Amino acid sequence: MFDLDDTLIDWWGSLTRCLESFADDDDVAAAHAYIRQNFWESHPDHDFVWHRNTWQLWEARQRLWHDVFAHRHADERRIMLDRFEENLWVGFFPDVVPMLDHLVHEIRLAVLTNNEYVEREIKRLRLHDWFEFALFPGAPLKPDPAAFLAGCERLGLEPSRVAYVGDSVRADVLGAAAAGLTPIWIDRWNDPWPDRPTHVQRITSFDELPEVLGVNAPT
Repeated sequence: MFDLDDTLIDWWGSLTRCLESFADDDDVAAAHAYIRQNFWESHPDHDFVWHRNTWQLWEARQRLWHDVFAHRHADERRIMLDRFEENLWVGFFPDVVPMLDHLVHEIRLAVLTNNEYVEREIKRLRLHDWFEFALFPGAPLKPDPAAFLAGCERLGLEPSRVAYVGDSVRADVLGAAAAGLTPIWIDRWNDPWPDRPTHVQRITSFDELPEVLGVNAPT
């Protein structure tokens, strides 16, 4: 099973490319600073990011745009927001689709996400081309073990037979481990994690998944 946001699809890169298409460097820097301060969570005991909600800049744009671009006049902010809404496309990381095209013939694949708009994403991204299902568990959400167990039940598999791939240490890795799944941490940001448990496998690219999962590599 896979997480969706910041694991399969690239919010940071997509938001940045969209803003760069019409905004200047100061605007892009302001958006980056706001995301880091308001949407990224630091580990309570160590100085590293262990959870990212970058997508909230889009979902809460009507409410937050004034704060993000406070240095701009209100009329300019409205124009920028219109362009943002017209131009933003959040796509897969470059390494995702080629690997999914391979893995779909090797193992069963599914998505478990806290994104309540997953039905929209299924259609937009054609997730059913690769995944048996894309599940929003409702309450409780990740990292509650019950969320992961709901995905296992849908697969008809015991948790010990399911691996979970996600970017968030808090929501994905620790939650999956607590539920008895095999956690695979996709660390695209090269984040430090001083006390990472030995059973947590770390990868930096989807290209590493076949070896970690014990399946055939693409030829």
